[in-house]
Amino acid sequence: MKAGKKDAANPSFEQAIQRLEKIVAEMEGAELPLEDVLKRYEEGTRLVRFCTAKLDEAEKKIEILQKKADGTAKLEPFEPVDTAGDESDAKLL
Repeated sequence: MKAGKKDAANPSFEQAIQRLEKIVAEMEGAELPLEDVLKRYEEGTRLVRFCTAKLDEAEKKIEILQKKADGTAKLEPFEPVDTAGDESDAKLL
């Protein structure tokens, strides 16, 4: 297998998200037999768990990488930005 390329059993986060989007579109737009809908639902559930685990990993890495202004390391918990329209979050960008 080439570096940077993942197979279906071990997708990258981005590949998993793309597949989830495709599953949703297929389930919304087509008249699929119940058996196919159930297969896609099961696959989607596995992909959601995979993506959640990857995001949890990323949050832990962010906690470890937080630093004080003077350059010394300081462990700070990751606090996700609330994107529900709070304008105070814009200063973080």
